[in-house]
Amino acid sequence: MMDDDFNIDDFMEEGNDQFNAKLEEWKERLMIDAIETNYQKLEENGISDWHLRNMQTDEIENLCNTLKIMLEHYEDLEEYEKCKVVFDCMKKVEQVFV
Repeated sequence: MMDDDFNIDDFMEEGNDQFNAKLEEWKERLMIDAIETNYQKLEENGISDWHLRNMQTDEIENLCNTLKIMLEHYEDLEEYEKCKVVFDCMKKVEQVFV
């Protein structure tokens, strides 16, 4: 027999909030992992002028957005050495397309 105090709507709302919080936490961890992986690749390989010149417009836009997100992330963490690496890559992208 079910308890008279049990409310399915309250249960679903609380469960949904917990689910959404865990989903947001997971999303944040994925973003940080992607940022760190991208940073390692930039630090190891840099960005090739040839590759930049052969990218499609939407690819360049995506690259610029990614670099901006990375820069903001490292600024928030006050990791200014990493900011410099990302900023230098952003400048290189600008130089190729100016």
